Amino acid sequence: MKTNYLPEGMVKKNYLCSLLGHRFVETKKVNNHFSEFECEVCKMQATNDSRGHKITLTSKLKEINETLFYLQLKKQFIARFYFTKKE
Repeated sequence: MKTNYLPEGMVKKNYLCSLLGHRFVETKKVNNHFSEFECEVCKMQATNDSRGHKITLTSKLKEINETLFYLQLKKQFIARFYFTKKE
């Protein structure tokens, strides 16, 4: 009788990342300082902290990143349409 609760593919992926390290790919650029990343192998999500190191993406950090993203969009919109360059 098998007592393995994890699928075999998931175990191999986790071993690969634990031995060789994660292969992060940028999935979303929040603003100039923060980005969201995802590992190509195990699909773990990460983000930058205030020092620039990668940390795991929690629901709280995901909400903070969404807020920062919308504030950046709002700032760009206001700069483009309300403060145009005078020629």
